[in-house]
Amino acid sequence: MQAILFDFDGVIVRSMEDHFEGWRRTLAEYDIEVQPEEIYVLEGSGEEELANQFSRKFNLPYYEIPNIIERNRYHLDQISNEEIYHNLQDLLDWIDEKGMKTALVTGTKRERVIAILEKFKLMDKFMVIITADDVMFSKPAPEPYLLAAELLDVEASECVVIENAPLGVMSAKNAGMRCIALTTTLSKMHLKQADVIADDLDEALNSLKKMY
Repeated sequence: MQAILFDFDGVIVRSMEDHFEGWRRTLAEYDIEVQPEEIYVLEGSGEEELANQFSRKFNLPYYEIPNIIERNRYHLDQISNEEIYHNLQDLLDWIDEKGMKTALVTGTKRERVIAILEKFKLMDKFMVIITADDVMFSKPAPEPYLLAAELLDVEASECVVIENAPLGVMSAKNAGMRCIALTTTLSKMHLKQADVIADDLDEALNSLKKMY
């Protein structure tokens, strides 16, 4: 094990409630109601892919997709109230102590990711940052995690991914990596493909210590 690769929303930052609320408000403008789980299971897709999926699912005109994306960004900016998970620092300290490499791999846009990392003084904690702007194919495709491994100069088999969403778990496994899935947003039922399922980062750290 040479590298730990992190998802962002729901792993580093407690923000999935904000993402749901942004999409809820956006779709409500089209008289569409959605439940949190409908958003959470699609996490990792990226906003363009989500807008496309909602357009197809709810029979919205294709030309509305740019407006859907714009409105979701607007609502998210209005309600963003992110918090870093309190037990993140212990995990980062352990990784640093062991001399392992780190990467952040997310379907979120780079501008938003950088703003949050700078806000919480976490920019120097990740050697590589892969966002929606850096890949052609988002999760569950393996490309985001494989690109991170390539830039870190480590084999995929030497990487462990920490995720919280089914598409992210699939992406990690498709990349040939081990995966620890957190139940921060979804139940264990949705995360069965992961090698390990943990309730929080404390449990994830304990699992990493066993793998090391």
